[in-house]
Amino acid sequence: MDSTFFNIIMAILAIVLVFFIVMKKKLSLKEDIGLVIPGLNHVLIWLLGFIILIGIEEFFYNLEDGGAGAELWTEKYTTFEIILRFFGVVLLAPISEELLFRGLIFSQINKTRLKVVGAIVIPALIFSLIHIQYSSILILGLIFVDGLFYGMARHYTKSVLVPIILHLYSNLGAVLERLL
Repeated sequence: MDSTFFNIIMAILAIVLVFFIVMKKKLSLKEDIGLVIPGLNHVLIWLLGFIILIGIEEFFYNLEDGGAGAELWTEKYTTFEIILRFFGVVLLAPISEELLFRGLIFSQINKTRLKVVGAIVIPALIFSLIHIQYSSILILGLIFVDGLFYGMARHYTKSVLVPIILHLYSNLGAVLERLL
C-alpha cells in the first residue's frame, strides 16, 4: 500500500513539476509541451500501429517467461488498493510520464543539436531506466521500444496526447492481465 501511495504522489508531483517549469520558463503548452488535440485519424493510426507492436512484444515476452503470466492483484491486494493502483497505473502514470518525457524533455532536447532523433531516443532511454523494477533486460528493452514509439507518435502528430493515449492503453492491458 505504501508503494502505491508513493507512486501516486510521485506522479502528481511530476505533473506539477512540468507545469511549474512551463510557467517558470514561459514555455507554450501547445508548442513546447504538445498539448494539442490530435485528429481522430492520427490517434487511430498510431493506436493500430501500437497494437501491432504490442502483439510482437507479447510474442517475445512469452518466449522469456514461458507463459507464466503476471501475478494476480486480486490475490495480493484489497479492493481499495486495487482501485488506487488502477488509478495510479492506468491514469496518473501515463499522464505524468508522457508530459515529462514526450512533453517537456522531448521539446527541450528537440531545440538542441540533437534535434528529433535525440528528442525521441534520450527520453525513451530514461523512460526505460525509471522502470528498472522490471529486472529483466528483455522487459526493459521492450519498454525502451515503447518509449521510442511514443516519441515517434509525439513527433509526427505534434501532440503529447497521442503518446498519453498509447501509454494508457498499454498500462490498461497490463492491469487487466493482473485482474483477470
